[in-house]
Amino acid sequence: MTWRKIVSDLEREFSSLHGDWMRSVELRDRVGEIVSRPQFCHLAPDLQERLDLLHVELVALTRENVCTNERCPHYKTSCKMR
Repeated sequence: MTWRKIVSDLEREFSSLHGDWMRSVELRDRVGEIVSRPQFCHLAPDLQERLDLLHVELVALTRENVCTNERCPHYKTSCKMR
């Protein structure tokens, strides 16, 4: 299997998540593992970019709802005002 096929499969899986948080976390971890491998720097630049973007989108998608407003009474905890 080629890296282009692997990246395409990961992108296809990302597009079919439809709000499934557990699958999103699993996919985030798989992509994160690929990005952190030493072989990642040897991939073609376009594949590196696609995997980086996919990882950033998955991290944002699976981010917990934690308040980052220092003036809010819920700072660093779960906040419904966010």
